[in-house]
Amino acid sequence: MNCSISTQYLGGTFTLQQLSGSYRETKAASGTSAVFTIRQVDFAHGGSYYCQYQTRVSGRDFTSSHSDSVSFSVDVTLPKPVLTLQTQSNSPWGQPVQISCSISTQYLGGTFTLQQLSGSYRETKAATGTSAVFTIRQVDFAHGGSYYCQYQTRVSSRDFTSSRSDSVSFSVDVTIPKPVLTLQTERNSPWGQPVQMNCSISTQYLGGTFTLQQLSGSYRETKEATGTSAVFTIRQVDFAHGGSYYCQYQTRVSGRDFTSSRSDPVSFSVDVSLSQPNISVSAPEGELVLGPHGPEVPWGQSFSIVCSTKPQYQGGSFHLISDRSAEIWTVLAVNHSASFDFPEADFFHEGNYSCLYKVTLSTRLFTSLRTDELHVTIKALTWMEWSRHMASAHPSVFYGATLGLMLLVIVLCSVLLLKKKKTQNIYAINDEYWPMTSFEVLKSAEPVKTEQIPSQLEEEVEFAS
Repeated sequence: MNCSISTQYLGGTFTLQQLSGSYRETKAASGTSAVFTIRQVDFAHGGSYYCQYQTRVSGRDFTSSHSDSVSFSVDVTLPKPVLTLQTQSNSPWGQPVQISCSISTQYLGGTFTLQQLSGSYRETKAATGTSAVFTIRQVDFAHGGSYYCQYQTRVSSRDFTSSRSDSVSFSVDVTIPKPVLTLQTERNSPWGQPVQMNCSISTQYLGGTFTLQQLSGSYRETKEATGTSAVFTIRQVDFAHGGSYYCQYQTRVSGRDFTSSRSDPVSFSVDVSLSQPNISVSAPEGELVLGPHGPEVPWGQSFSIVCSTKPQYQGGSFHLISDRSAEIWTVLAVNHSASFDFPEADFFHEGNYSCLYKVTLSTRLFTSLRTDELHVTIKALTWMEWSRHMASAHPSVFYGATLGLMLLVIVLCSVLLLKKKKTQNIYAINDEYWPMTSFEVLKSAEPVKTEQIPSQLEEEVEFAS
């Protein structure tokens, strides 16, 4: 405060006096004025002030009247603090949120208060210099909304509070990323075999469920998550299972349900790929020789053509095809094979054979490729082999025919022997000619030649011949 006077009596002093307080200060005049400085005003300094001029003239003291008073008040003015959101405005549930409140003031040592505008959250922290950082460690849905802060301080035993800061807002959300669906088996899946798909997600919100959904079909399955994934198994795929699939993740957070977006789809097809069957020849009760062109089966012997395939599907049938016949033989499969039996090999059985396999799956008929052709040769028998075959295959017929043949041979031999005796053993005894049937005759008898036989014996000789 400046106190001045218009006078010729220089060299005096000015006194500044608080009207209703205790403050009083005297300063030597600098010319006709003096400046009073209260370096750090306190609330006690506030009020009205006047000044007076004192001087000494010729040994006498003179004092002016009071000046008009001037007044001032002492106040603490705190600026509006600044509130800053230090994390993202869309805050994930359960994650921390940080908000900083700062102020530009000389009145240090105060506190900051963070207040939710339309909620119950309130927190007060001691200022670190001119700022404070508030951390909500695990935000919940109730934490979302607008916030403001204020600064409070105490100056000369009086409390002062700043005005509210501008508000900042954040929302609390559960953001579930898109899961990843992976096909763990072949894209071309065999009918009746299992198919596995794995659905996984990168998230902090555990304890949810995964749902596998067929994109253009009715298949749908939900499984509890094991950690952040689940494996779906279709144990026996059918044709209806083929197509595209996607998965989603569902979880519950603070009483609210959340569902992820769909995963990218994966696809697989269901197919039946039959293996090419095998063909072979067996002779369970006889001999089988492998010749240059294939197996050789002796004539009359039983043999079988066996068709078999890898164990892929139950049931089905095998079909035997011959290039010598328009007929196709069919036998139901037993343990993935079938036997086509031929009780007696004959020459018309010789030829090229092949087989194929057919099976019906879900009302669809599937046919395998044909086997390579197998050439079967029917081998002719020797007399001894034929005899053995007839004896073993038809014993009664064989032995009857053999007995009859033996009797025929005996008769023929008897006739031939009789002829020989009649033509070579004719003896003359006492001028009479006798055909002898035995060599046990008179030792003196002499044989005669044929041309010496009398005419009456020629018929008998011819009969013998």
